[in-house]
Amino acid sequence: MVGLRVMPSLPDLSAEERAAVRQACGFACVRCGVTIYRYLGLPDGPGATLLCPTCHGLVEEGRLTATQVHSFHANPVVRQRHFARDRLPFSAELPQLIVGGSRLLRDTPIPITLEGEPVLVFAPPRRANGATRISVRLGGVDGQPEQIVDGNEWMPANGSWHFLLRGDRYSMMATRGDGLCVLRIVARNRIAVEHLRTTLKGRRLEVTPDWFEIDGKRYIDRIGSGTLVGLEL
Repeated sequence: MVGLRVMPSLPDLSAEERAAVRQACGFACVRCGVTIYRYLGLPDGPGATLLCPTCHGLVEEGRLTATQVHSFHANPVVRQRHFARDRLPFSAELPQLIVGGSRLLRDTPIPITLEGEPVLVFAPPRRANGATRISVRLGGVDGQPEQIVDGNEWMPANGSWHFLLRGDRYSMMATRGDGLCVLRIVARNRIAVEHLRTTLKGRRLEVTPDWFEIDGKRYIDRIGSGTLVGLEL
């Protein structure tokens, strides 16, 4: 709990304040450049910064000091010359998607909805130098919809989900149950749904780049391209 008091979450920031924080931090975690983050109060002083769940965990564990956090905030890694933006989802355009055995999906912000719930949502950044906006909504332990990521903001605050960057993959895993979402950054402006698995409102969905399975039945090439919603289940 000490770490949470050092860097409190800031859910009540206005839209304008959030935009200013994103711009100041380079639209990503100031330490590692991951584009999934929380809005957190800077330790021992005013102001806010962005840290991914992994780096925030290092603060909570006492492995990152207040001085280090301030140093990262003053010089975010994405603004440093060596940082390779192409390995993470930075693009001014809506990403092309590899999912469900369909041809490369273009201009499809919501590839799949399940029982009216958008499981994944992709959007271009609000500013040209920003990051692809990713939202993930999966079933919780009780099968009810739970927002895991909302426009790149990491929502779980109670340890119910874990986030990891593994190579070129964003991995989100439920602490309990088998909920899972793994997105692979294939290339600039191209993302593969490497593996998605959830039970939502009593229906079980599993998705890979090559197929999707709903309620025990497997399909390929059913997700439409060039439309707001690729497939409603």
